[in-house]
Amino acid sequence: MFPIPRLYLAGIGLALILALAGGLYLRGRHDAAEKAKAAVAASQQAQRQAEVTTEALDQHSTRVVVIRERADASVRIVQQAAGADTPIPDPVRRAWLDGLGVRDNPASDTRDSPAGSPGTLPPT
Repeated sequence: MFPIPRLYLAGIGLALILALAGGLYLRGRHDAAEKAKAAVAASQQAQRQAEVTTEALDQHSTRVVVIRERADASVRIVQQAAGADTPIPDPVRRAWLDGLGVRDNPASDTRDSPAGSPGTLPPT
């Protein structure tokens, strides 16, 4: 065997130390990138959830407006129908309809209630 000069050993040692330091540096950058990926994924998920929620609220608002417009149109059609102003001869049924606000009785207006009155139909 031939003797290895000390300068070569020092160079090899320095190269090993630099390679180890570079590897640790790259590993640290890789770990930081993985943490950033998780944060980006969470942010994107929150954005998608906000978009879905906004879309659902928009659709709900649109449905409510459409339902109200259709209900108002139906009420106008019924009120304009022939015989809509004819008095109801049965006093029990007349009182029940007036209680629901069906015949535009201002004393008992239940248009704000989506279900109307919780009562049942009177016997016919």
